[in-house]
Amino acid sequence: MIQTMLILAVIFIGVAFAVYQVYDIYYAQNVGDDEALAVREGAGRASASESAFAALRGVFPERLVSAAQRDETLSRNPEPLLRRRKSIVLEQGVKIRYLSLWTGRPVAHDWRKALLIVVLVDCLIAMFLGGLSLYTVAYEVPGATFAWMNDPVVILVLLALVILLTHAVAKLDLYLHDLYRIGRLNRYLA
Repeated sequence: MIQTMLILAVIFIGVAFAVYQVYDIYYAQNVGDDEALAVREGAGRASASESAFAALRGVFPERLVSAAQRDETLSRNPEPLLRRRKSIVLEQGVKIRYLSLWTGRPVAHDWRKALLIVVLVDCLIAMFLGGLSLYTVAYEVPGATFAWMNDPVVILVLLALVILLTHAVAKLDLYLHDLYRIGRLNRYLA
């Protein structure tokens, strides 16, 4: 009985974490880079974007920095360039070094909305698993096909997999969105 209660407590914490991940990803999509700029601005520098562009000038050729200043999004927030500076290659436009031997064009489509939907579905699955774990305390799900639903350890493992998937999707979202914003610089370099 104590083992079941402990597993249910961990499942509850997992569901709460899954809900937090939705907030965290939404926050990162809408506020994340602006907050990084505000921290940089609060450090006593003249302007956050000016200090970021000063850092870019030390890393990238001037034509890439001037292209970033002309881009509406990157001129306000050059954080994606700073985050991905090691993978940006400037040859006949902006290219990305995905692996050490593979260089290609940046992402041309913004995948943010689709990935946010995946995160929301993952959260709903986590809530379903949490509710299922509470349901199976009092009732048993009938049928041999659904016998796994009656085992709290299986539900806990599935919940952990959903949380890991959500975390991976969040990292993928940040990566793809950075590449998408960097790829928009090709408009100004042509």
